Amino acid sequence: MRRVLLVGLLLATLGVLAAPLAVRPLAARWGAEVGEAGWCADGLCLSGLRRGSVQVERAVVRWDRSVDLVGARASLGDGGGSGGAAGAPEVPSLLGEVRVHDLQVEGTPLPPLEGTVWPTRRLVGEGIEVDGDVIRARVPTRFGEVEAEVRPDGDALEVDARCAGCRHADPALGPAAVVADVRARVRVEERRRFRGTVRVGEVSVEVEGERAGTGAKGSFTLPRTPLADVYALLEPVAPEVRRARIEGTLEGTGRFELPDGVFEFTPQVQGFAVDGVLPPGYDLGPFQRLARDVAGEPVLRTFGEGSADWLGRGGLGEWLPRAVIAAEDGRFRAHPGYDLDGMLAAAADNRERGEVWRGGSTLTQQLAKNLFLDGTRTYARKARELLYAVEMERELGKQRILELYLNVVEWGPGIYGARRAADAYFLKSPAGLLPEEAAWLASILPSPRSGWTDQYLRDRPNLGRVGQILDQMADLDPDARAAAKGRRVRFVPPARP
Repeated sequence: MRRVLLVGLLLATLGVLAAPLAVRPLAARWGAEVGEAGWCADGLCLSGLRRGSVQVERAVVRWDRSVDLVGARASLGDGGGSGGAAGAPEVPSLLGEVRVHDLQVEGTPLPPLEGTVWPTRRLVGEGIEVDGDVIRARVPTRFGEVEAEVRPDGDALEVDARCAGCRHADPALGPAAVVADVRARVRVEERRRFRGTVRVGEVSVEVEGERAGTGAKGSFTLPRTPLADVYALLEPVAPEVRRARIEGTLEGTGRFELPDGVFEFTPQVQGFAVDGVLPPGYDLGPFQRLARDVAGEPVLRTFGEGSADWLGRGGLGEWLPRAVIAAEDGRFRAHPGYDLDGMLAAAADNRERGEVWRGGSTLTQQLAKNLFLDGTRTYARKARELLYAVEMERELGKQRILELYLNVVEWGPGIYGARRAADAYFLKSPAGLLPEEAAWLASILPSPRSGWTDQYLRDRPNLGRVGQILDQMADLDPDARAAAKGRRVRFVPPARP
């Protein structure tokens, strides 16, 4: 009996001593690697575990066959099993409950997780929970809190994300934040390619693309969408939307690259019409608008019929209206208040420069800016200009728009309107201007105060630009054009201080 007990004790001792040695071959049969194994106070302690992309710094197989994993690292969808949420591995049936501490899912914004991965998967972290193969998360972003649910569908992942009251603030857009409910439903395949729908307010966009490093790139399609729904998103930065009645549709395609901020869109607009934005009184003056005095300080001035410097169509002469149209808006007679091709070309220039440098405004949009808006270069101001311009085209017509423009635009420090401009620079009425004089006045409209300082006061007119405008005046007789190019632009001398 004593011999039997000794043999049993010896076999048990050998079994205990051999158990750590058997871990590596057993793990290898499971497709895993083990760095070190040995007994510790809590049971069998292992370190340096690896299976595929799943790594574990330390594991303890307790006496009750339960397992604690500490310092685990995994990738979404990895782990060698069909249920790949959070990278949880399959577990040999000889083990009991497997608990994980500080699980880090690499390649995702998920926080560290802890909980059980076997026989049921229940993991929690800051703002996140994993229930089986489904991940639910509440993620704070610079736009607002995003609620997301990720669930497997075969070899793909279905992502449903929502952001209630998402806020987007961008100085290039406007002075206030745009707020909207956002929802994205996307299918992710092979952990790279994705396609789905993103809905912002009432506007839905179909997207597809692929992950690229820490960002993404792809294309999108905006199906035919009411322009009223698009403008509703801009209400915080375009207050006119509240009173506007907007008709028409917008559709188009584009591409994006994130996080580089590349965004290109080729739109198509149909039936754009606006009512309720334009204040009364501009079909027949007088009216007031905020202007600048000689020093650049704001001052309220009166324009329109009955004001001192107002000129009707007959008093504006032949050449100044033609020169201004040639210089500022060659398609003025044809467009509906906006020139989509010009706006797209301007957007391309802005992308290249990395700033809102020009807006592709028509003469009608410039008038809207002068009468109702400020000079800030934002996309919100451009959207507001469009509302005014489209309604002005319908309510006022081309002739009145041109008449208003020539009478209210600034032509130098405190110099507003064609009458004062022709008198200040040439001591003439607009009707008496020569073609080259009209072309020079048109040439300084983009920067009239610079034209005053750099060209007029120095008696150095930009004859190259004058020549370009004369060439663009298609209805100018060739002989008259040649004669105008051959004459020097002669200013009246500036008044002595």
